[in-house]
Amino acid sequence: MQIIVNTLATKYADEGSGITLLLLHGWGDSLHTFDALAREMPGFRIVRLDLPGFGGSEKPNSVWGVAEYALFVQAFCKKLRVEPQVLIGHSFGGRVIIKGAGEGILSPQKIILIASAGVAKKKTLKNILLMSFAKVGKLITLVPPFSLYRQTIRKKLYGAIGSDYFAAGSMGPTFIKVVTEDLLEYAKKIRIPALLIWGSDDRSTPLLDGKKINEAIIGSALEVITGATHFVHQERPQEVAALIQSFL
Repeated sequence: MQIIVNTLATKYADEGSGITLLLLHGWGDSLHTFDALAREMPGFRIVRLDLPGFGGSEKPNSVWGVAEYALFVQAFCKKLRVEPQVLIGHSFGGRVIIKGAGEGILSPQKIILIASAGVAKKKTLKNILLMSFAKVGKLITLVPPFSLYRQTIRKKLYGAIGSDYFAAGSMGPTFIKVVTEDLLEYAKKIRIPALLIWGSDDRSTPLLDGKKINEAIIGSALEVITGATHFVHQERPQEVAALIQSFL
């Protein structure tokens, strides 16, 4: 299904009945990341959407930060006339929930963060040098004959940094604005029940990040699924669903 929210065509799915859960996907992903999890959770109304710039939804018409995405989710809920009792976010979706709930933009009764992003990475000397090298490399690729291989060279440079910037394409400026914001201060403002679900082998948002968010959100619970990675909800949907249902 599709709906226009703040002039942006937005793809979404609205299935089932019961307690309303709103699911927010990660960066570069879509609502389909939750397909397996949704099948394991009958008895709930499950609402999902492709956030602007991803899946079947239009890109923002300017550079957005996490706050803009939280405000968009608020507008989406108002347009759909839905008041979700529970917000569930994976990775980037977790960022949006932390910011939205911490700022009072979003007002759920409970939140569930799955391998949530939100802890800014420290600028190590290695990363600073690599980023500088990548920027120099970008300039080099404007000069023939290097310009003929610009895309390949840039991909290798950003790949060396371990950044998703190159893959972000035209969403690059938004990506930078999003990932450079540390959301722990907003996590500390959250005063509703919160469940954190992490894979022990997550390399994108390490378990250490989960522990930091767990400490920041007073009274939150952290559940770790052994052997699972960043996409724990896809790898172990039955276990994740069981944790969510027990929490609710």
